Amino acid sequence: MFEEEKNICDCGHEHDGEEFDNYDYDCDCDDDFGECVITMTDTETGEDYSFIIADDFAFGGEHYCVLVTIDEDAEPEMIITKVVTMEDGSEGLMSLDDSEYDRIYAEYERICEEETDEDEDSQEEI
Repeated sequence: MFEEEKNICDCGHEHDGEEFDNYDYDCDCDDDFGECVITMTDTETGEDYSFIIADDFAFGGEHYCVLVTIDEDAEPEMIITKVVTMEDGSEGLMSLDDSEYDRIYAEYERICEEETDEDEDSQEEI
């Protein structure tokens, strides 16, 4: 569903073509938020959506990014996208298909619960 990816940090500079090692999309620009904003275009409607990359994880030999919507007029929403190699060889993000949606969201929920349990255990030790 989503095809195009533009990497834009909060400073407004486009960073197309830059290498992002280990899926770290932060740039060296001075910005107010310290987060990278990406804009993706819905291939069916042509509408642009802006997100911050909130998290990423590997599962089943694939890599996924957790995105949170940026819209001052609406509540933030989370979506998970798959990191894919585009036709030009660059990395891009693609919506999950129906067959993988439940499995990937369940895995991310498991990871979050595991991290919460670890945080609680470390707090008890203090």
